[in-house]
Formats: sequence, structure tokens, C-alpha cells
Amino acid sequence: MGRLLKILLITLFAIIVLLAIAVFVITQVIDPNEFKPEIEKQAQEQANLTLDIQGDLAWQFWPSLGVSLGRTEARIADDEELFAALDEASVSVAVLPLLYGQVEMDGITLAGLNVNLVDGPDGANWEKIGPQTPAEDTAAEEEPAAEDEGSSSLDIPLTIPKVVVSDGKVRYRSTADGTDIVVEHFNLNAQDVNLDEPFPLQMSLRYQDQSDMRVDMNLDTVLAADIDNNHFVLNPMTLDANIAGATTMPVDVHLEQNLDVNLNEDTVSIKDLLLQAAGTETKGNVDISALTGDMQLSGKLATAPFDANKVLEAIGEAPIETTDSQALSKIALDATLGGEPGSVMASPLTLTLDDSTLSGSAGLASLESGKIIFDLVLDKITLDGYMPPASGDTETAAAGGGKTGGTASLSSDELIPVDTLRPLLVDGELAIGTVKYDSITASDMKFAVSAKNGVLQLTRASGSTLGGSFSAKAKLDASGSTPKITASNTVSSVQIQPLVQMALEDDLAKGVFDMNGSYSASGNSEKALMNSAKGTIDLSLADTTVRGLNLYSTLVGGVNDMLGQFQGLATALIPSQESGKLPSALSEDTKILDLKSKARLDKNVAYLDSLSAVLQKGEITGNGWMNILNQDFDLKIGMQSPELGTSKYLTGTTWPLRCEGNLGGSPAKWCGPDKDGFKDIGKQVAANATKDKLKEKFGIEGEGDTTEEVLKDAAQKKAKEEVNKQLQDGLKKLFN
Repeated sequence: MGRLLKILLITLFAIIVLLAIAVFVITQVIDPNEFKPEIEKQAQEQANLTLDIQGDLAWQFWPSLGVSLGRTEARIADDEELFAALDEASVSVAVLPLLYGQVEMDGITLAGLNVNLVDGPDGANWEKIGPQTPAEDTAAEEEPAAEDEGSSSLDIPLTIPKVVVSDGKVRYRSTADGTDIVVEHFNLNAQDVNLDEPFPLQMSLRYQDQSDMRVDMNLDTVLAADIDNNHFVLNPMTLDANIAGATTMPVDVHLEQNLDVNLNEDTVSIKDLLLQAAGTETKGNVDISALTGDMQLSGKLATAPFDANKVLEAIGEAPIETTDSQALSKIALDATLGGEPGSVMASPLTLTLDDSTLSGSAGLASLESGKIIFDLVLDKITLDGYMPPASGDTETAAAGGGKTGGTASLSSDELIPVDTLRPLLVDGELAIGTVKYDSITASDMKFAVSAKNGVLQLTRASGSTLGGSFSAKAKLDASGSTPKITASNTVSSVQIQPLVQMALEDDLAKGVFDMNGSYSASGNSEKALMNSAKGTIDLSLADTTVRGLNLYSTLVGGVNDMLGQFQGLATALIPSQESGKLPSALSEDTKILDLKSKARLDKNVAYLDSLSAVLQKGEITGNGWMNILNQDFDLKIGMQSPELGTSKYLTGTTWPLRCEGNLGGSPAKWCGPDKDGFKDIGKQVAANATKDKLKEKFGIEGEGDTTEEVLKDAAQKKAKEEVNKQLQDGLKKLFN
């Protein structure tokens, strides 16, 4: 027995020695470079590649048996442009397991890989790789050979201790659209690679494209790959990237997740997601089904509160300046993903903006069409804190420009991004509980918008504010060569005081107003839209007080000035006033009981075609215009006052007033009497008074439009009477 064991050991040792000698002879005696011509020939015939093996082929004997390849270049057919190249490659297996009939890979290394992919009008260059023999000639050659069930082979290697790829580069270019993508500095390091067991893997690369986008990425994960079932699991997975070109400053992104991709089942599962970028942090879980079909998402995402200005600072953008320094400091998001196949919806969706909460649903109703839908509710918001801080410069309207003033500031630059709006598909509703701005509070606001075929519509805008209500509709038609805008609005029983206070920074008026308006414009710049603007406005006021402007006082002042020009009329006009003048009004305001007006908009001017109002001390009618750009205005007003109608000479008289200036000016300086008009009235009154006195004292009825004409006519009539009397007296004497 002992002798048998000894013989077996000697035999085994002899086999080992013989194998060692064989490996030594193979690696030391046989020169692998002798195979270069055959390798190049097979590459040409089987792959249509022209190989240029510039480096040496070399054997490695101990502790691993392997072969290494030096600098090698490959070109497609006889193209001069390089298709692929590598600086170095090697494959090795462990020697000792070979002695037991087993193959254990020791490692694979690949250095300096360089691949150029070009997609041109004649097809992609990689499509030319492969046998170029016609299909009918190769069909017979492709018949599968019968398996030899009795054949045996070495054990298939299950584990590769290391796979290393260093400094790789792949470039993709498309001559059709100018795409130029480069993936370089590609490094991969995998340990204990086994397709039956998870194994650790690290990878890094740099991505650049024609838009100067650059991404430096590092991946660290444990990969489980089921090649037969196209199932890949990266658990855990950590990705760190630095992204430049998308923002002013590069952004660092950190991603952690457990990723499960099953291509056969067309699913992706993301668990324990953690995404950190530019000061934001998002966590959640997402499941995707029908990845290549009508994709469907489910899961939850939550973004922790972040400061918007800190995010802007992180990406190199200027902060948003607001009146409240704490505005935009707490923004958060919670979303539950769902929806029908082929859509991406967040429902419920909750967005927190400081003390405001936006909730509801929003998303893409169709991934194919890109249609956006939303149904959202904003509980409350105070806008004051989000407004830009005051600049410190008090800007006043430039008076004196008249109807054309302010047009120089209008821009001819493109205003409406029609190319972006035309493919837009939108259907959404927004409700707001309460909005506060300055001294104005609006509630129960509802908005509805839609967009299709280049037509954007505000189909509803309504709410309650300042004791009344408002509603509006608007449409932007960008489907044609020239954008067209139409709009209409209705305002009912709204307090005017806060609006005037906000617009003019002056407590100019109080009261209630109603308004109906319709407007239209076309063009794609401020100047074009204003030059084409048209519209009609019906406006009414009730129980209104205009502060700092007393039309009755203006009227009285004009009458008193007139009386100074026509001495002797005071007693006839105002017999109860010993001073011979009307007393000035004590109030500096005008009380309007009821006002109705109609206006039309033409370019930048609103023309007041009709105005009628009942005042506390009279009635007015008028017309005029106002420049909506520079707020210049000019109104011609006719005023009647019952307090001046006590004289028979003034009953039914309409006194002409002129109001002109700028809304930014002092109301006390706006209005004054039309002096020529008042003078004409004075002349007429004086003439009528003279007629009455002549008739009363002399019984003569003088005619004329002025005192002089009346007196002249009366004198002529008086002289005629005297002549007639003398003639009658002479005739009497003659006949008697």
C-alpha cells in the first residue's frame, strides 16, 4: 500500500513537472508575435477591421499565465480615420489551478482605450463592422455544429479577481445635427467579478458635449448581474458628480440609492433615494413599469425645506432681492407619484412656500404629447414681502409729453417666445384662498388656463376684493406669423380708494366703481402691441369723493373773475351778496353722487368720448383723453350748478371748465375755468341784463349779443321814436 502511494505521488509530481516544463516552453520558447499576421487577417475577414498591432505580444508565466498586448490601432476597412485604439491590454489566469484542470481568471486590464463613433448621412461607422460576405454565401456556413456530448473542457471561470479599465475615451459625433459627445478619463475597477454573486465596482468618467456641458462622475456600487434575464441590481449605489455648463458655477451632486433594473420585465425600482445638490436634499422611493412602453410611475418624493437664495448662490446666480429678507427661505416639496400609463402625475402634491401652501395635483397627462395638467389650491399668500425693495429714487411721471409722450421708452425687442408657446399643451386650474398686497386683499380667486395649437387662453379669472368682485378673460393667439391678444374684464362695486392709493401713492379719491372693458392688440414687441392697441371701456362711479379738487370752487372762482370784468352785473346775478362776489366753497373736495363714462383705447391714449355726472353741487358733462403711458390728460368739462341758477340770467347755463395736467401732479392745479368761455357767458348775461333795464326804464327792447349791440340798437330805436314823435306833433299842428 505504501509503495502504491509512493508511485502515485511520484506520478503526480512527474505530471506537475511536465506541465510546468510545458508552460515554460510555451511562454519562453514560442514567440506570440508570430501570430500577428494571422490575427490581423482574421480581423480583416471576420470584422472588416484593419489592425495595426504596433506593440509586442508577450507571455507571462508566474504567478499567472497570461498574454499582454501593446499599442494596437483599428480602422474600418481602409479608412484613414482611427476607429479604435488601445495602449495596453492583458489577460491572465492563475497557474496552480491549471494543474488541477481548472481555469481561474487572475485579471483583465485594459489601458488607453480610444473609440470614435461617427453617424453620417451614409450610416454609422460601427455598422460596417462584421463579415462583408453576402448573406446567401454565408447562410450555409452558419449551420450550427452538433454538440459532442462526450466532449469535456476545463471548468468555466466563475470569478475574476479584478477587471481594470484605465484612461478610456469614447467620442460620438453626428454630422446631421452637430452632436459631439466625448466620454473621457473613463476608469473602471471591479473586484471578484462573478455573474452569480454581487461584486464591488468603482467607475469614474468625464462627459462633455457641444454645448460645453461637462460632468465629472464617480460611481461606487455593488453590482449583481443576471445576464441571462437582463436583471441588474446596484445595491448600494453612490454617485458623486460635478456638473458644469448648466449653471454659472459648477454644481456638486451626491446621489445614493438602491437601483434594480429588470429589462426583461421592463421595470426600474429606486429605493432609499437620497439626492443632494446646491443645498437641497430629496429623499424617496420610485417604481417605474413599462419603461420602454407606456411608462407608469409610482412612489413618493420629499424635498426638505431649503433657502432659494442659498441655492442661487451655490449655482453662481444673483440672489432674488425682496422686501422681506426672510422671503423664499423655506421652500419644500412632497409628492406622491402616480397616474395612468403613459403619464407622470404628482397627486397629492404639496409645495410649501414660507407660510403659504400649494396643494393638489400636477404633471404630464401624456408623455407622448407633453400635455401639462394641474389642479392646485393656494391657501394664502402675502405678496408684499416678495416684491423688490424700494430703490430710494422717487420716479414721477414725465408731464408735458401729451398724447405721444412715453412712447420713446417702448422696446422693439421680441417680447413673446412664440416658438416655445406654439407646441405647448396645457389645461389647468388654480384657486387662491387669500392674496394680500399693499392695502388690498382679494379672496376666493379662481383661474383656469389652457394652451393648444399656439393659442393660450385665460378662460377664467375671478375673485372678490375691496367689497366687490372682478372677472376677466384673455387669449394669446401665437399660431400665426403675428401674435394677437384679446382680453375683457368686468369689475363690480369695488372700492376705488386703495387702488388709487397704490397706483398714485396719493389718497386722491374714494368711492365705488364698476367697469366693463374689452381690448385687443397684435405684434411681438412693446411698441408693436401699443401701436395696435384698441379697446372700449364703460366706467361708472358712485358715492365718490375726489380729494384736493373742488369743481364747484373752480366754477365760483371763474364766475367771480368774470364779474370783475363786467361791472354792475353782480347785483343782477347775485342780489343776495352785498360783496358782489360768490363765496368760495369751504370744502377742497368734489363729491360725485353718480358718474357714467364711455372711453375707447387707441394706441397709447384712452379717449373719453362721453362723461356725465351728478355732483353734490351741480352736474357735469365732458370729453377728453389720457395718455396711459405718461399719465398726461386733458378734459373739457361743462358744469351746471343749481346755486347759480337762482338768477334768471344764469338758468340752464353750462360753464366751461378745463382739466389738464398729469396724474402725478397736484389735483388743486388740474382744473380751471375756460376764460374765453366764461367771458362769452358774461357778455351774453350783460346783454340780457341791459335789455331788461332798457325795457324797464325806457320801454325799449334792444337787440344784440353784447351790451354794446343792445345799447346801439336801443338808441337807434329811441332816436326813431323821437323823430316819429316830432313828425306826429308837426302834422297835428299843421292840420289843426
